[in-house]
Amino acid sequence: MFNLWNSLPPVTRYEYESTPGPDSAMGWKGFGSGTVDCDKSPELLYFKERGTFTLATGGRTVETQNEFIWQRLSSTRIKLSHSRFGRENPVTLFDLVYDPANDQWLSETAHVCGDDLYSGKAAWIDGAVHFSWSISGPRKQESLHYIYSR
Repeated sequence: MFNLWNSLPPVTRYEYESTPGPDSAMGWKGFGSGTVDCDKSPELLYFKERGTFTLATGGRTVETQNEFIWQRLSSTRIKLSHSRFGRENPVTLFDLVYDPANDQWLSETAHVCGDDLYSGKAAWIDGAVHFSWSISGPRKQESLHYIYSR
């Protein structure tokens, strides 16, 4: 079993690729990378990401930062939240549940943000956590693929 909970605390860096679909109006195609600082309590992980994102067209680079909160609910369920409004007011995104048939973690339901739906899945590939986001809506058709490593 891919133990997502135990695989997250050692993470120190990430890289990702953002790929818009043909119907996307956002145009955020590019690559990002950065560092991860992880604060851990018994059932919570605060995952602070800091890095840069470079647009594939034009090469413009912007600084990025995010903080995700991972909460272990059971050995096969982890709640993922975002600290957009601070750690005391997290935005719950979705619960990830373990899929034993494919040895990966899948969002149980999509997170609704305005007209957009956010879903995700995590897998262990080549010694790293691979997390894929799917974002869909009237103006968005985005795929983000993150690789979290030591």
